[in-house]
Amino acid sequence: MNQTSLIIASWLIIAVLSGCSKKDTTAEGQKLSFDRIESVKHLPGFGDSDGLPEGTPFKLPDGLKLVSRKALPFDPAPSKVHGIANTFYVDINIVSDSTWGGGEVTFPKGLVMLNIAPSRIQNGMLMGRVRINVPPYRSNGGRDTTTLYLGVACMNSSKGMPWADNFGPDDREFPIAKGLHKPYIVITNDEVLKFLSILENKPHLALTRHYNPWERMREDYKEPEWLKPYSEIQDKFWKLTDGDGLNKEDLQELLKAIQPR
Repeated sequence: MNQTSLIIASWLIIAVLSGCSKKDTTAEGQKLSFDRIESVKHLPGFGDSDGLPEGTPFKLPDGLKLVSRKALPFDPAPSKVHGIANTFYVDINIVSDSTWGGGEVTFPKGLVMLNIAPSRIQNGMLMGRVRINVPPYRSNGGRDTTTLYLGVACMNSSKGMPWADNFGPDDREFPIAKGLHKPYIVITNDEVLKFLSILENKPHLALTRHYNPWERMREDYKEPEWLKPYSEIQDKFWKLTDGDGLNKEDLQELLKAIQPR
């Protein structure tokens, strides 16, 4: 065998080994340490319950506070929307005081967005950790507002959708809930944490585009491919929050749906 043939053969061997290694790594990433997740529909705040969810209280860093900006138009810029689930978006408006020198704020996975509206609509949950930078306090009195939107999954399939009253020019084509929720607690329940662990290390699920919730209600609606992983996340999460939990088949379906495409 001449030198050229040896080089080609070597590259082929490397390519095959590399492909096998990549395949094995992907397969390893599919394995779970459990084959069932039990239902949490009996817990307060989940399913049909109107109780307050239980967990670790959420608190912003000192120098920051949450404010209401219901009149602020929804900004659909992708840089404003964060998360790995998109059933609906919760608006977060943060104002600093003179003690805030700027820095990072973390919204942890399992953060419950509690419905504070009079209507009986769904609570939301952040499926993965979100980090944002909040600029330093400014000398104009600190009235500058940092606004972002967290994409969440619904926790109560029998309750109303938060975007049902969206008819304005800024919100009628988006699943945004303005002024209807507040960050409340971070879930510590083992079954919910199992579900969230499946979604870890999935940067490809980061939200980059929107869907129109009203279009999904049309009889001739055909779901686009990019939206299917998010629909699967919500459907399986509702099995946890309102159904009988997830079995091995459910888990495999979810794993398959959220793989990179």
